[in-house]
Amino acid sequence: MRLVWLLFAANLAFLAVRIAVWTPRSLRYSQLTQPPMDYDYIVVGAGTAGCVVAARLSEDPNATVLLLEAGGPDTKREIHVPLAYGTLQRSEVDWKYSTVPQKDTCLALDGQRSRWPRGKVVGGTGAINAMTYTRGNRDDYDEWAEVFGADGWSYRDVLPYFKKSEDYRAEGGDGGYHGVGGPMAVEKGKLQLPIAKAFVEAGRDLGYEPVDYNGESQVGFSDSQFLIANGVRVTSASAFLHPVRHRTNLFVVPGKAVRSLHFEADDTVGGVYVVDAHQYKYSSPVLVRARREVVLSAGAIDSPRILMQSGIGPGEHLREVGIETRRDLPVGKNLQDHPMVPLSFFIPSAKLSDGIALSKPYVESFSSLFQYLVYGGGPLALGPNPAQAFIHSGVNPQDKRPDLQLILGTGMGEPLKVMLEDIGLTMKSIQQIYGGVLELFLQEVPMTGFAILPLVLRPKSVGDIKLNTRIPLEEPFINPNYLAHPHDIEVLLKGVRLTQKLLNSSALQAFGELAPIFKDAKSPHRYDTDDFWRWFIRQLTMTCYHPVGTCRMGGASDPSAVVDPRLRVRGYRNLRVVDASVMPTLPSGNTNAPTVMIAERASDMIRQDYLQQIAT
Repeated sequence: MRLVWLLFAANLAFLAVRIAVWTPRSLRYSQLTQPPMDYDYIVVGAGTAGCVVAARLSEDPNATVLLLEAGGPDTKREIHVPLAYGTLQRSEVDWKYSTVPQKDTCLALDGQRSRWPRGKVVGGTGAINAMTYTRGNRDDYDEWAEVFGADGWSYRDVLPYFKKSEDYRAEGGDGGYHGVGGPMAVEKGKLQLPIAKAFVEAGRDLGYEPVDYNGESQVGFSDSQFLIANGVRVTSASAFLHPVRHRTNLFVVPGKAVRSLHFEADDTVGGVYVVDAHQYKYSSPVLVRARREVVLSAGAIDSPRILMQSGIGPGEHLREVGIETRRDLPVGKNLQDHPMVPLSFFIPSAKLSDGIALSKPYVESFSSLFQYLVYGGGPLALGPNPAQAFIHSGVNPQDKRPDLQLILGTGMGEPLKVMLEDIGLTMKSIQQIYGGVLELFLQEVPMTGFAILPLVLRPKSVGDIKLNTRIPLEEPFINPNYLAHPHDIEVLLKGVRLTQKLLNSSALQAFGELAPIFKDAKSPHRYDTDDFWRWFIRQLTMTCYHPVGTCRMGGASDPSAVVDPRLRVRGYRNLRVVDASVMPTLPSGNTNAPTVMIAERASDMIRQDYLQQIAT
């Protein structure tokens, strides 16, 4: 009996430690006092890039750094529990952006608009995303340098910066390509779901070996690598800001938005005008000055918006909305995103409690909660996409890089809620596409299932961001122009056909019947013809949450570039953009890790340029 009590006490102790570990630690937040106020550096946006830049620049005790964030603190507990990520979209930590109505695509979505979640919180979109750590392909970065004139951004140049931020904790992997001891922990799931293991084995059945997609070769199937440490989400805020919250030269101010840039008489950028983010229409702007530089890290939507509101952008468009043009640059152009289409299946023979995939009863069980709180394990410690594949579709035979990604999504917790609220389907379209199982959705019948999500890694369709008004901080017009180029739908069609081959593999057939929930879709085309799938893809085209390119970098002779290879806005030596908007093209994978890399490299550039400036 004494042993039982000792074990019970030990578990209680583990529980106390566990709660302490995943309880968010409060940053030392600051407030803006009455002017005059000035800092050496002002970083706009405490997202994935901004947190890195602010932390790195404040390593110099002689430099004061102000980090402004329009969203709130990262104290919401669901942010830090990996599998709770699905509760964050459309919540108070999401800007809840949507695209403009798309032409001939997103047809099943409300208003033909794709919903674009963006993080409205310290940590940015990295605080609400699916936590996947993917760098892309080495040739992506060589293309930046060789084709777009982005000197210093080849794979050889950027690999050290990927490794610098990484603390690789997973088993296996190509050792020469990973870093150890960096701020951001990278793990694989401690619990391998049977459906994830079968997905990787299904790839082997088709001739694809398991790979470390962040290593030497990207093509193949693999367990996912996640920004998760001991069952807790890792963001650039938790990795870079929280550990240095004691620094007296770092000032983090949430709830404050930048209305526009401040220009001095000689047209240099002297600071920013700050307003209360929650009452920006009625808040008087306050001028905050920057002695050295202003760094825009507001993301691929809001960095171009701030530039255009400040008069830096396409002259013709700025005149349309009544803003005086200071510098005519192609800001907001070159918007790129990975389009994807969801293919969902359920496993009729599976028991809800057997843990094949993430059924709602399995995830919400007492056992699941106990495993997470006490040991940091179980399903709640998992990322939602435990396996993925990078494949050559064959549409681009001349390109050595994979152009198709397959993401395994596990779980069918509340499909109707996800379809209506997160994806934005209408009830009419749900009835049209998923009519065969709609009654089960309405009755909230628990099901075990999974999804395979094909996406185009290098789409040829390009869109833009435009202001919808001269009023600062209003949501801009977001037009990704999905599937405007026929190439993109053909790659997705190849993804559908490859998915069908996977379903017929012995590894996945071992689960018995795999029932597609869209088989009874009311289409004008016969089921399973190429035309049916093109119709289906146009119905359900959606974002993979990876917008880039709207302030893209390029060489001196590149008329389409907004920033130079040192990320300085053309014509301004003390204004930079450091976030995903500077990418010339999409990397062949998720964008969080490349954004951190860009911020690490940019931080070094900023310090180098300052030292050179004072030396001359």
